[in-house]
Amino acid sequence: MAAVRYAWMFRTAAVVSLLLGLGWLYTALFTDHRPHLRPYILGCGVAATLIGISLFRHMKVAIALSAIGAAFVSIASALAAPNMRGPGILLLAAVSLVAGIYAALAARVLFADRPPESENRGS
Repeated sequence: MAAVRYAWMFRTAAVVSLLLGLGWLYTALFTDHRPHLRPYILGCGVAATLIGISLFRHMKVAIALSAIGAAFVSIASALAAPNMRGPGILLLAAVSLVAGIYAALAARVLFADRPPESENRGS
């Protein structure tokens, strides 16, 4: 278990990931929405749910996977914004900023230089 600096941020990301994963699982298992994509939706739902559960435990693998996903969402929403009209541009700009900030802070937690514990102790 990693000791993290921004516990509130990872709890929020865990809740969002769990809700997204459970929504995908519901869509894949209980609806007839796009049945030809059901295996992919089911796989994404399981992956998002597992990442959400792992984020509650502050596991580094889950933090890394969520940071990669957030970076992808940030880039995709920034590239999609010019094709939008009206308030959609502002919504995608906000999504891009929030996802980019999350990815940067998650990378900071992952790659933070921490001195060994022997250097932290007084002499």
